[in-house]
Amino acid sequence: MIKKKQNILIHVLGSLIFLSLPILFSPDFNEQHSIIDIFTSRPFLRPFAATCLLLVFFYANYYVFIPKLYVPKKYVLFSIVILVSFLIVLFIPEIFIIGKKMGPPPQHIAHHPGPPPKKPFGLLINHNLFQFIGVFVFSLLLKIRERLKQTETEKTNAELSYLKAQINPHFLFNTLNSIYSLAILKSDKTADAVVKLSDMMRYVLNDSNSNFTALENELNYIANYIELQRMRLTPNVKLEYTCEGNIFDKRIAPLVLIPFIENAFKHGVNSEEESNIYIKINITDTNLKLIVKNKCVTTNNNTLNKSGLGIDNTKQRLNLLYPENHSLDISEIDNHYIVNLTLNIHD
Repeated sequence: MIKKKQNILIHVLGSLIFLSLPILFSPDFNEQHSIIDIFTSRPFLRPFAATCLLLVFFYANYYVFIPKLYVPKKYVLFSIVILVSFLIVLFIPEIFIIGKKMGPPPQHIAHHPGPPPKKPFGLLINHNLFQFIGVFVFSLLLKIRERLKQTETEKTNAELSYLKAQINPHFLFNTLNSIYSLAILKSDKTADAVVKLSDMMRYVLNDSNSNFTALENELNYIANYIELQRMRLTPNVKLEYTCEGNIFDKRIAPLVLIPFIENAFKHGVNSEEESNIYIKINITDTNLKLIVKNKCVTTNNNTLNKSGLGIDNTKQRLNLLYPENHSLDISEIDNHYIVNLTLNIHD
């Protein structure tokens, strides 16, 4: 809304400046004449009328001719319309001046007693052609820039939708895997796990369709996921999760943190050996810092549990949504897999 108002203001100011040019270059402007005197001066009226028509042509070309004729490749009709527009800008002011009845000029403008001296027709065409081409090229460049920007936005949205479509089923499969493990064990926690899955899927369906969502909702999703995983962990797996800072009134890209957390559970858990997973989220006024650390253990993960796709997609989303506002470091130190992610979060 603010950007729209700014664009309207820019157009209004630009139009006023453009219309003021004939006044500024009028031969009477620097001779201490009033605005009324200038507007009744014959040498002023023709260029002012031409400027008004050029302004009308600019917006007609920008909003009608280019989108309706040039973009659909109706080049012949587009050329005819542009030629007719030029002829209108060239001849209408002449007809307007000739047909306009004007009273005698004020006494102090005695240097224009008769009809305005006519410029040679060739010079008149060159002058108007130069102005017309300038307005035409400017409107064409602005429209091309706008369409390129729109195309880039559509491309980005399409990429984000594609990446989300890949990520969400991945989460669903792994979560169902966890519930399946509980069901096999006939655990009393199975019903609670189903409820948590329901909350998670509601979030995925309702909130992940936008580029940004409330940080509080994203962290609730993560908490549900971790609790769901905790239900199936054996005692030899040490899990530590902490979240510090004010989580309210902040926004974040949905599902951008969970792949790193999910990866820790897939590659850091083995019921036959000591395992540990450490997850910490720290929120400040402007940043969110995620640290995920897990011991690299022996797992039987196969194609079903490969994490490369989720991590690669998340890196792409980070580059698209936080191009200059994130840092990601993934390393392996002392048989531990460590992820350090910092985001500039939105208020």
